Parts: sequence; C-alpha cells; structure tokens
Amino acid sequence: MSTIPRRTFVQTAIMASGAIIAGGFPLDAFAAGSGEVVYRKPRLDLAVDSPVWACWIGHSTVLIKLGSTWVLTDPVFSDVVGLNLLGLRIGPRRLTPPALSLEEIPRPDVVLISHAHMDHLDLPSLEMLTRRWPNQIDVITPSNTADLLREFAWKSVGELDWHGRSCNAGIDIQAIEVVHNGWRLPGEPCRAAGNMRRGRSFNGYVIEWNGARVVFGGDTAFCRRFSQITGSVDLAIMPIGSYDGYEHLHCTPEQALEMAAMMRARSLMPIHHMTFKQSPEPINEPLQRLRLRACEYDMVLAARLPGSTYSMQG
Repeated sequence: MSTIPRRTFVQTAIMASGAIIAGGFPLDAFAAGSGEVVYRKPRLDLAVDSPVWACWIGHSTVLIKLGSTWVLTDPVFSDVVGLNLLGLRIGPRRLTPPALSLEEIPRPDVVLISHAHMDHLDLPSLEMLTRRWPNQIDVITPSNTADLLREFAWKSVGELDWHGRSCNAGIDIQAIEVVHNGWRLPGEPCRAAGNMRRGRSFNGYVIEWNGARVVFGGDTAFCRRFSQITGSVDLAIMPIGSYDGYEHLHCTPEQALEMAAMMRARSLMPIHHMTFKQSPEPINEPLQRLRLRACEYDMVLAARLPGSTYSMQG
C-alpha cells in the first residue's frame, strides 16, 4: 500500500479546513481603526421588536431573525476547524471567540450551509446543535453535500440547487450561484471543476420574509450574478477577508462593496474576517479597507465587529 508523505498529508488537511496560512498571532494584531476590537455580548431581547435582526457571531456564522423565525448560517463554534485525526484537529485555530456560545443562542428554525469547506460546514458544531435540539431544525445545504449531514438528528435535510427555492418555517429561501468551490477534501468531484452532476456545489442565499430581503453571500470571489437579484436588499451579508493571493476564491473588501451595490443593499454586514487567519493580509486589513471605501456607497455598514447587531426598523 502506498503512503502519503507526511508534508503532503498535512498540507491537504490544512487546505480542507479552509486555511491557507495557519499560525499564532498577537492580540494587538486585531487593532482595527482607532482602537482594538471590543467583544460585545449581544442582547437577544432587543431582537423581539425588530422585523429583521441579525448578529455576527464570527467568521461566516450569523444569527438572523425574520419575524419569529431564527436562521443560523454556517455554524462554526469550534476553537479549531479541520480534520480530526485520532482526536487531534488539524487546521487553523480561532483567534476571536464566538460572540454567542451554542448554549446562549435560541433554537434555530433553519440552518443554512453555504458549502462543504471545514470552516463553514463544521461537523462538531452541527452535531452539538442537533444533540441540543434533536429533530427540531431544518438544514438547507448545496447540491451533493447532504451526505455530510444525514448522520445527525435534523428535522429535515434539504439540498438546494442554484436558482432553487424552498419555504421553511414561514420564510422563503433561494439559492444563488457564486464563484467559489465546494469540495470537502481536495480531489473530490466539484462543480468548480466542471462536474455539474456529481460535484459538490456552493451557494449564496436570498432570504425573504414579509417583503424584507436578506442576502447571505457565503464564500465568493467577485461575481456579477448578484446584479440579477431583483428589487432592493435590506441587508447584504458578504465576506471581506482571506483574499490576498486568492481573489479567485474570495472577494476583496472593495469588491464586497461593489457586489452589495449591485443588489441595491441598504446595509452591508461584513463577515469572513477577524476570526481565522487564512491568507497573508494582516488580520485587521479587511475592515480597514472596507471602512476606507464605504463612504463612496449609499449604504450602512452594519455589525462590523463580533457581537455587533443589525436591526431593521419596522
């Protein structure tokens, strides 16, 4: 039996976790703008009076309330994301804690998964969710990724293809095509490599309730398909980090602003930064660049720091 060289195996494990560069960084690296990041503990009671409310928990994990329905995107609460080898996780370590723990969040009605990368589809977090609320949560995931989820006790598991629609817990959800890739491990069939029938897919989502519209961009490089979203968007949740050398997979902060403008978004919530070190740019650079250019756009920057919230006025 042939063996994989140790270096190749470790590199593969790190790539699968979503990391490009992993390592430790001093806390002062998180200085953003005029001061260091202040971790806020969001007040869930304030969500009651808002028709649409959202809290950035960290990385691509956002807790959203539309009406009385709770949606949780890409739940990642683990300290390390990556492969589990004999109880040891190989991958990047979390640099900022989740703004809310799994014990503090309300029961999600719907969990949205954007793609199968280990920093977005985190099996330990999903297992803990379903152990706490067995058979009570609907999960929606891209095409050819449900096999990763079926071992857990969901209320339902639904795959949603690009342009497909679903109605769950009183909200309408549409999957949109973005520019990324979907493999869990390198070498798996993936739509980005042209395997449209069997390849793992990757989604963004449009979420609608009672005339309000939220877009969760997932992970994406610059993509003009966001201009195809009709009408305006109340909140665009878009990634802004992990771009240095990887713009074919991850958009820059300036591109995130441009895509939000394509959607005629009233507010932009920046995600996918400040949580894991995944590419060479300084950890505070994405937010600094976003702030620098945001004044050129007619939109509000919402929830820029972990624990910050967005609230749409009725």
